[in-house]
Amino acid sequence: MAVKELTICLLKRDFDLNVQLPLTRLIPPIPNRLNYILWIEDLLMETMPDVDSRPVHGIDIGVGASCIYPLLGCRSNPNWHFLGTEIDEESLHCAQANVMANQLDNRITLVLNNDSFRIFVLPVNTTYDFCMCNPPFYASMKELEEGLRNKELEPSAVCTGSNSELITDGGEFAFIKRMILESVRYRDRIHWYTSMMGLKRTIRPITQVLKEHKINNYVVTEFCQGRTKRWGIAWSFQSARVNRAISLEAYRPKSQFEVTVPISLIKAEGLLLEILRDLSIPVSSGQFSIKEQEHKLPGKGISFEIQPQKNTWSRSARRSLKRQRIEQQSDMTTEAILAALPPISLSIELSLVNQTDQESTLRASWMHGPDRSVFESFWSHLKKRIEQGSGISQGSRFVNE
Repeated sequence: MAVKELTICLLKRDFDLNVQLPLTRLIPPIPNRLNYILWIEDLLMETMPDVDSRPVHGIDIGVGASCIYPLLGCRSNPNWHFLGTEIDEESLHCAQANVMANQLDNRITLVLNNDSFRIFVLPVNTTYDFCMCNPPFYASMKELEEGLRNKELEPSAVCTGSNSELITDGGEFAFIKRMILESVRYRDRIHWYTSMMGLKRTIRPITQVLKEHKINNYVVTEFCQGRTKRWGIAWSFQSARVNRAISLEAYRPKSQFEVTVPISLIKAEGLLLEILRDLSIPVSSGQFSIKEQEHKLPGKGISFEIQPQKNTWSRSARRSLKRQRIEQQSDMTTEAILAALPPISLSIELSLVNQTDQESTLRASWMHGPDRSVFESFWSHLKKRIEQGSGISQGSRFVNE
């Protein structure tokens, strides 16, 4: 009862939310739920430039009696709207009452999902920016009881909640796997599919399911609040990549490479520009801001984005360009050779960071593009040439293993 009253008071004080929480249903820990919302905000901000200037539409799968995620999301973000689904009628009635009590029924729509074989309930011809879910962690009451017994510390509160909130066939792994399988059907109708995970052992099997379905745009994060740890996973069928939103590097697909070379930042900048010019990749001079007096300071550097339109670093493209440059009488001009190459969709952030006065690091981050092999081939070519140009031949290392 004390936890319930504290939660109600905190929601009123910090978010001006009026809620009723039945003791027979889960009492949501506010900091943990807020962390999930903040992570969603980070994902959207990094991959959708217009997210602050238009309505944002999200889905909460299993709103529960509190309807906590839609309420927090809408109160924190005036342009957010939610479709919330629930399989339990009693929880749905409580959630609807909480929505009405806060005059958010024009932004939060709740529906009953009475189809046990379907997780997503999408109206026809609708698209969403994200979905979120906090699935039941456990596969059985026995597993739940074992989990409580195995906690290193005594739980800080009594575990409340209905069976449907705590237990599902196959546990959270099976539930999130079903989400992935359904997402393959809906694909771009939801930009970011996300879910919380309560068991760390779920992470690797779930990332393996994503790989099996050729979903390589995903990210894993950790929510740590007090003594409680939870994990979040997000995946997308779109091309915008996440490099800045908080994530666990150990579980990320490789989307960032770096190499350190024994030359100064100024020399590395000149060498990098020369390579990009040779590859006919345009770079605006206004993107650079290294000051002569700062180039020896550790941590100083530059960061800019390139968007190659053609794969000019492939072996065949380089052979054709080299032949044209040697044989000036060739019928094919450089422009004609480039025009004949198939277009690509790729955006890469390149960073140069000063380590010492005679050592700098080049980093390439995959920002956008559907084809991992194109990004990796670009990095392979760039790394080789930057190493050759600095007089060494050494391996790079993955930032995200």
